[in-house]
Amino acid sequence: MRNTFRILFYLKKNAPLRDGRLPIMARITICGQRVQLSTHLAVARELWNASGGQAAGRSRTARELNRHMDDIRYRLEACYRKLFLDGSFVTPAMVKEAYFGVAQRPRRLLDFFRRHNEEFRRMVGVSRCQATYNKYRCVCRHLERYILRTYRRCDLAFDELDKDFLTGFHAYIIRQCGHRKNTAWIYMIALKHILMLARSKGYLNGDLFAGYKLRSEFVARNYLTLDEIDRLVRSEPPSATLRLVRDAFLFSCFTGLSYVDLRGLTRRHIQHNRGHAWIDLTRRKTGTGVSVRLFALPLAILERYFPAAPDDRIFALPGNGWCNKCLERIVAAAGISKHITFHAARHTFATTITLSQGVPIETISKLLGHKSIRTTQIYAVITHSTLDGEMNRLSARIDALYPNDTAAPCSGKAVSESETFLVPAE
Repeated sequence: MRNTFRILFYLKKNAPLRDGRLPIMARITICGQRVQLSTHLAVARELWNASGGQAAGRSRTARELNRHMDDIRYRLEACYRKLFLDGSFVTPAMVKEAYFGVAQRPRRLLDFFRRHNEEFRRMVGVSRCQATYNKYRCVCRHLERYILRTYRRCDLAFDELDKDFLTGFHAYIIRQCGHRKNTAWIYMIALKHILMLARSKGYLNGDLFAGYKLRSEFVARNYLTLDEIDRLVRSEPPSATLRLVRDAFLFSCFTGLSYVDLRGLTRRHIQHNRGHAWIDLTRRKTGTGVSVRLFALPLAILERYFPAAPDDRIFALPGNGWCNKCLERIVAAAGISKHITFHAARHTFATTITLSQGVPIETISKLLGHKSIRTTQIYAVITHSTLDGEMNRLSARIDALYPNDTAAPCSGKAVSESETFLVPAE
């Protein structure tokens, strides 16, 4: 594809200097991608020719500004030509870096991955999640060991990566690291994201994952039945921590809140509308709004832990891992033989509390705060009680249309059992 390299000078009108002049910016555009940079020049608004992208008039100030901009244009074009002749897939960011004299950073996978993780870490708690950061760190460590084990090297250049590298790393995660297929799928998706970022910066010329099939396998998700929920409600945990975890888990079973949203729940998230108490919050994971009405049981749990201050957390839960260890003791003491984690509460809400009671899956998706109904379909499985109920209703309708007394042989002669299964000789 033919590169369309353009340079445009314009005024930054929303950031005037103290003397009223406006900064002059340069915009580099290549094949639809663009980047801006400061020229460290400024001009009065009335001295600027917007259509020509230069200072207007023949004054000394205008001539000096235009000369400086011509010099900047020449240097930017020189940087672009050098990168283009080197055979690189040139991006505006690369031209900008070359113009400012930024040393060419090593085009190596692990070096790039570590820089990505460091930038990601600085945004944790702002617009990034700690769990996602931990996932990227884990994938980077696996890559370090794989490259050292397979290539006897500390790092690999992007130019050395190929499909054999992908298949080898995929097999390494499953065979040497002992991870399951879905875990390997998650790690490979993370690597795909890193390689896409590297490609956008011009470090990769092609998509290594093009045609590479990544599939996850269906895993049955545990949830509690109504009888098991009742046993959990009637259980008596021996310590205050176990009682807190039990109550928070039950609260999640009846509201569908995830661990991270439940842990951050405060009085401000509880609203009273239309004569009932509701939870109104924004999910940390997806940023979607959630509004769930509180039934009698979760409302009783809420009143037990309701804090005095509006910004205090309602459930002062320990870490998610510790909660899962507590749940192992709690469900075992209640006589439940399933492997239950805190996230199983959302599965219970989607399956036992809502879907089994006839709630449409579109409503369940909204209650869970999912962006896509396909995600909800993973949670909501058809239970035996739901299947029995649907088949009973279907049977009643069909039997009403075709009762037993309507069934009759086609001929007046009765068909004997022996004749029914008679097989003709060949």
